[in-house]
Amino acid sequence: MEENEVLNTPPVAPNNQRAHERFRINVKALIRLSDGSVVHAQAVDISMGGIYLEYGAPADAGLVFEVAFDLPFTADFKRVIVKARVVRTVMIGSRSLYGLAFVFTEFVKDSEDILEQYMQLRKLKTI
Repeated sequence: MEENEVLNTPPVAPNNQRAHERFRINVKALIRLSDGSVVHAQAVDISMGGIYLEYGAPADAGLVFEVAFDLPFTADFKRVIVKARVVRTVMIGSRSLYGLAFVFTEFVKDSEDILEQYMQLRKLKTI
C-alpha cells in the first residue's frame, strides 16, 4: 500500500467545504469495537459534526462505533460519548497508524451540550 493511500474514500464535496468549524486537539479517545472490547486512540481534530482519530488499524466506511473522550475545560475535564460512523480511513505514512474520520450520528446524555460549550470556548480561545 502506498504512503497516505486512502481507503474507502467517499466522493468529496465540491470545494471541500465543511459544515462545521474544526479545531486541533490532542486527547485520548476510547472506541468500543463491535465485539464489545474497548481500544485507545488519539483524537487529532474535532468539530460539532465529527472527529478525526489516529488508531493502529483501519475501519470500513459506514461502520458505527461508540466513541468516548474527555475534553479539557479550565478547571476540569468533561466526558463526551457519541455514536459515530466512519466516513473514511487514511493510512498515515510508515507509522503503522490509520486516520479514521468519523461523523457523529448520536450524542449520549448531555454530550452535545458539553461539546458545544467546548467549541464556543475554543472560538473565544479561552481554553
